[in-house]
Amino acid sequence: MFFSLSRLSRYVGFALGVACAAGTQAAEFNNLYVFGDSLSDTGNNGRYTWNSNENPLYDEILSQRYGLSLAPSDSGGYNYAAGSAVAVPAINPQDNTQDQVQRYLARVNGAADGNGLYIHWVGGNDLAAAALDPLQAAAIAGNSAQAAAGQVQTLLNAGAGTVIVPTVPDVSATPTMMEAVIAVGLAPVAASALQAAYASLNSAQTPDLASRQQAIRQALAAAATTASPLPVVQQAIAAQLIAAYDTLAAQVSQLTTLYNRTEEQLLAQQGGNIVWADVNGIFNEILANPTQFGITNTAGMACPPGLSSADCTSQSPGFNASQSWLFADHLHPSPQVHALIADYIQSIVDAPAQVATLNKGTLAAVQDSRATLDSRYNQLRNGAKEAGSLGVFGGYSGQYRKYADNAAGGDGRANTNNLTLGVDYQLTDNWLVGGLIAGSLDKHYPTDRFQYDADAFQVGLFSALEYGPAWLSADVHYLTADYNDIQRQVELGPLTRTEKGDTSAKLWGARLTAGFDIPVTTEVTTGPTLQYAWDYSHVDGYREQGDDSTAMRYRDQNYHSQVGSAGWRIDGRFGVVKPWAEVNYRHQFGDDVWTGQGGLKNTSLTFSRDGAKEDTNWVDTTLGASLALNEQLSAFAAVSQTGGLSSGEQTRYNVGISASF
Repeated sequence: MFFSLSRLSRYVGFALGVACAAGTQAAEFNNLYVFGDSLSDTGNNGRYTWNSNENPLYDEILSQRYGLSLAPSDSGGYNYAAGSAVAVPAINPQDNTQDQVQRYLARVNGAADGNGLYIHWVGGNDLAAAALDPLQAAAIAGNSAQAAAGQVQTLLNAGAGTVIVPTVPDVSATPTMMEAVIAVGLAPVAASALQAAYASLNSAQTPDLASRQQAIRQALAAAATTASPLPVVQQAIAAQLIAAYDTLAAQVSQLTTLYNRTEEQLLAQQGGNIVWADVNGIFNEILANPTQFGITNTAGMACPPGLSSADCTSQSPGFNASQSWLFADHLHPSPQVHALIADYIQSIVDAPAQVATLNKGTLAAVQDSRATLDSRYNQLRNGAKEAGSLGVFGGYSGQYRKYADNAAGGDGRANTNNLTLGVDYQLTDNWLVGGLIAGSLDKHYPTDRFQYDADAFQVGLFSALEYGPAWLSADVHYLTADYNDIQRQVELGPLTRTEKGDTSAKLWGARLTAGFDIPVTTEVTTGPTLQYAWDYSHVDGYREQGDDSTAMRYRDQNYHSQVGSAGWRIDGRFGVVKPWAEVNYRHQFGDDVWTGQGGLKNTSLTFSRDGAKEDTNWVDTTLGASLALNEQLSAFAAVSQTGGLSSGEQTRYNVGISASF
């Protein structure tokens, strides 16, 4: 039966045409636009990681995952990022993000792509300039952060859709801090001192912050041995180098915090669809526990001292392939870390679209109880009715869904289970009233990285009226649901992190169905049906339970479903067996895009993201029957297959029993 019903539904669904099937392609960005420095530069001034022609940068990885292309602006593309770029033109008039943004806006006549994805990531070089001027360092960092925030707002004011703003990683944790201390403290022997320091640093493993700090101290001590053959002098020089390093690192770390905090506060005041990505947070998590991310050394670097990662390859003399590195050179991340950054940013961008699928839980629960009620309606219409008679019924209903890339994260599925108990009373021979209660225990896997359990309880009232061959039924429902064990999986290289949460939801709904029976034989009738169903679903916002750099919070979300249906049915009355079949063409007049809104827990900034565009046209094909067991007891069952959906397949089924008194 399942096979034949599915095929029938597909044939009917095909008649809807290509326009119906094109309704649920995943919402995509038009293009990726990038503004920034060497962390994002894919070829304007260079590509800053080793084997750069083979290893993609984080923004190239993101563009591939969203089905986009990314090329340097010098080659006609939309990546304006350039190595050495800063936020303030006065620091670097030749390469700065202010000019990058202006060049893009001039190219598009001031009208930014409203469905584009933007990245604006700058600040590291501004902080380096600030560190060189201790008296003005805070002012320089604050001014640069203000300029960066203003450029983001310029993009938004021009109509930019979604702007990703990553935080600047703590510059104090880069190998360049050690290089700066050696360059100043051991100027006469800086070259040999640097070689000695890196020989020590690169041979260490740094599984935690303590071992990392120890490795840096040992590297500075090794550098001190090149300044004097006397151990006592070496110790004195090493102590001075370590003290200078600690002081400089603390100052630069404070500047990094100041820059990130200032930019965040300014962006929060201005508002807009801003994806705040705490790359500094994930960077600190890597430093604290690199092993879980597949990294063995967080202090040294793979490329030899003095060779930029833009020019470095695994064949370069002095290249160190002995470890899994955080850094490619003294400032830039390794290819492995670029992939981690891409994973991290994508997890944030995708999260609201994944969470928007929670509304599917409330709709599935009410659909299941309505399926049982529909079987009861059909049983009553095809049976004897007597004023004053009382009926009770109960049934199990469920559905299996397959979602085809319905939201960020890939294909998914759902299994639902519903028990419905109802009572009805025949006021007259032609007028029925009743009520029901229902409970659901459902498991939803809308994407391969998002899942939840939904426990729902609902109450409903219904009524049916017959007037000759015409009939009319109406029902209203109220549902409350608890979403338990919401799990969002975040893949960060070899690490899979699960962010968990809980929330609740409610739904109000009503349906009106009308039909007309045309006799074919004494046992068979057929005729048209019309239906309109209205549902309003509200899901409460919630906060994920973790406190790490990937934990997010989400705002309330609402969904309005208004589905109109036109169909045809056939009913048979063959003794104790009363089969029926119905085909309905359905159209969604309500929301066809589900939107989620959220942001990281550690920021007030939020952004919205549309999920997949829902189907607006589809066909339901249903086969059912009732069976009289004796004068008081009857059984019923039905199965329904949805066709014409581009978002996946849907099969519903129900079975139950009723008694009349």
